[in-house]
Parts: sequence; C-alpha cells; structure tokens
Amino acid sequence: MLSLLRHKGKLIALAVVLVVLTSSISYRLISVRNAAREKAEKELLPYVKELYSLEPVREAPKKITSTLFMFRGDFSSDLFDVFALQKRATRYCDNNTKADGCDVRLPRNYTWGTLSSKLADTLELICKAPEKTDFYFKIDDDLIMSESRFDEILKMLSTTDCQVAGGIARDYGFYWPLGQMYIFKRAILKQICAKLPVEKLFHSHEDIAFGSFLNSTDKSMFCNLNFPPNHWHRKYKDRRLQIKFFKQQNR
Repeated sequence: MLSLLRHKGKLIALAVVLVVLTSSISYRLISVRNAAREKAEKELLPYVKELYSLEPVREAPKKITSTLFMFRGDFSSDLFDVFALQKRATRYCDNNTKADGCDVRLPRNYTWGTLSSKLADTLELICKAPEKTDFYFKIDDDLIMSESRFDEILKMLSTTDCQVAGGIARDYGFYWPLGQMYIFKRAILKQICAKLPVEKLFHSHEDIAFGSFLNSTDKSMFCNLNFPPNHWHRKYKDRRLQIKFFKQQNR
C-alpha cells in the first residue's frame, strides 16, 4: 500500500511538472506571437482616414463624369448584370472567353495568377481612350452596391483631396486598395499611364499591382471606404433579400 501511494505521488508530481511546462511553453508561444504581431504592426504604414470623416475642401461640381469598369470572364455568372452597377460598367473580357456581355475583348487570356496583367492591359486601353473622365471606378463582378451609393461616393470624393478610395491596405511598403472595389481620380490615371506598359509587374494580384504603380506612402492621397454598410462583397442579407456569390473558379 505504501509503495502504491509513493507511485501515485510520483505520478501526481509528474503531472504537476507537465502542467507547469505546458503553461510555460504556451506562455512563451503567445509572447512570441504577440512580439511578431507588434513587429508586423510597426512595419505597416499608418491608417488612412475614412472618406466620410474628411472635411470638404470644395463644392461638388454640377456634373461628375466617371468610367466604371469590371473584369468579365467564364467565371462570371450569366446574370452578372442583374445589378444596375454591373450593367452600367464597361466589361473587359479575356480574348477567347465564351461568356457574352463583353464590351471589350483584351489581347490575351488570363488566370487568377495573371490578373495583374489583365489590369495592366485594361488600363493601357483606358489610357488610350480619347476622352478622360473625372473618376475611374473598378468593381468586381460579385460586388453588391446600389447605384445611389455609387453616385453619392463620387460626389463626396469630388469635394476632397483624396485621390484613391477603397479598402486601403498598408503592407508591401505602400498603400494599395482591395480589389473588390476602388476609385481613383484622373490625376492618378495620368500617373499610371506614364508608367505603362510595365515589363515586369510587382505582384500577380491586380490590387497590389495597382498600388505598386503609385508606390506611395502618402496617406493623404488615400481614403478608406469600409465594407458594410456602403457595399458588400459576395454576400448580402436583409429582411427581404439574400444574395450569395459562390467562390470564383478561375484559379
């Protein structure tokens, strides 16, 4: 009996040691993660301001012109234009896409890994257009946004010095807008046109590549447009309506 108690005591002591060691390891792992997170945060650029928080510096013009464009391909829904905003957009398609509803067929075909090339080819064509507009607005085919909100955002942007609006990311050493939707002014298009064509794109993702064209750390150039309640990406739900896009399969 005494031997059994001693054995049981050793097991309890061993269990206590294991608990202490596990706790210590967990604490160290958490500390390492926190340190890595803090380091990564320090390496990020400062946050940019929300568009809705910016004070107007001028009156909105009576007439605002805009070029709205989106990528269309075999991955798009046949009813992509069920939403007024997508129907209003100029659709840029792969050269041999089987999808209909194309306004412009680009010179080649693209995959998920070459969307930055698709953007560059699209922007080159926009740069060659004889007429320029005040704003350029890129949307995904699965963006959900009302036309009235679209026009409201353009009007608000026209009163500020913000040059690029969208979901603004802060890594890669420059600001860049998330690809589901971003807006830029004519002056930005002019900067980009001067750099096209580009022999080697910085990144395969079109939104990061767009940021690399500007390569800017000037936070006053950018303003943030938070997703909901202004717009939604892939899914939306209210008391009467539910919309959900499946993940695109063009990878």
